[in-house]
Amino acid sequence: MKKLVGSCLCRKVQIEVPDDFDYMGNCHCSECRKFTGSDYSSVGGLSSEKFRLISGDEFITIYPKSEETELAFCSNCGSSLYSRKLKTGKHNIRLGILDDILKHKPNFHIFTGSKAPWNEITDGSKQFENGPISS
Repeated sequence: MKKLVGSCLCRKVQIEVPDDFDYMGNCHCSECRKFTGSDYSSVGGLSSEKFRLISGDEFITIYPKSEETELAFCSNCGSSLYSRKLKTGKHNIRLGILDDILKHKPNFHIFTGSKAPWNEITDGSKQFENGPISS
């Protein structure tokens, strides 16, 4: 199984995950837009057991977004890294931090009912007005 390496902007935090995501999609909710500073967030979800931190633990800051979700970012450069789903045991990796080429691409959009008004989705992927089809 091919391993993917990812890093933050300053490269102090480095991760490794297999190129074998359970799902890959784009979230258009207002919270993801705030956390990433973009009009949507592309993520790949996998079991937390498959997530490996290579370096930079001391630079990771965790924001407890809810009882179900923690958000992780680099305290040095501010890069959004991943969210951890506490109840389902998943990590949602921000695909933009990956340094390697993925074998697949995101194939759905969630929370399109609250997407940024300037964002026009034209890729033909399945769209869901509300939240995830599965976690």
